[in-house]
Amino acid sequence: MSDRPVIGVVTGRRHENGELYVNPDIQGFIERLGGEVRPFNYEKLRLYELIGEVVQIDGFVFPGGGDLAPSFFGQEKLPECHEPVRKWDEMEMNLFPLLMTRGLPMLGICRGCQVINVGFGGTLVQDLPSQRQVNHRQDDANGPYSHTVSITPGTRLAACLEQSELMVNSYHHQAVDQVAPGFKVSARAQDGTVEAIESAGPGQYIVGVQWHPEMLKDDPASQRIFASFMGAVEKRRTVRCPGADE
Repeated sequence: MSDRPVIGVVTGRRHENGELYVNPDIQGFIERLGGEVRPFNYEKLRLYELIGEVVQIDGFVFPGGGDLAPSFFGQEKLPECHEPVRKWDEMEMNLFPLLMTRGLPMLGICRGCQVINVGFGGTLVQDLPSQRQVNHRQDDANGPYSHTVSITPGTRLAACLEQSELMVNSYHHQAVDQVAPGFKVSARAQDGTVEAIESAGPGQYIVGVQWHPEMLKDDPASQRIFASFMGAVEKRRTVRCPGADE
């Protein structure tokens, strides 16, 4: 095991050539904060190999990506929902019991926020424009930010950011609908769309944000989100096992 915290990160797929890769912006944040990345490649990893992978990590990041299959939250696929990647979906859904058993901190980004919600029993809006008549896909020509979110007081996210409102970017057409049991909303857009969730109890650190903080490298709030996650990883690493020698 490395002396540095090891963070599992699901690989994504490049649009231009289909290559599987770890998001370099996420990797950059993790490495600058003293961690190292262990890729979880859904094309290569078999489900029975996940236990062996999870025991080698200290935390996990679910990054952005394509749409999750609606069958995982008990719905028929709408025409506006993009074609899911079954191997990707299945690997992530099978990770949650293992990550929970080890008590590992988790951070979800965009799709990752949605995956966490579904993994714990919540549902999604399959297509915001057609189902809610709102658009959350920004035009980059207008700058790096898209809209404001309101942070819920008393949440982990509020303690991390130390502000009640935040400007964020926005690149999604799906969103959290029914929040998973044991979770609470920690940020909303002005139109009511859920923008962040987190585990409601005081124990395991699980936070999901709908925007992409990794794309805003110079933004202090984005830096604090990753620092909060890595702080939770370090805190867990320092907890001694019951019965360990003094």
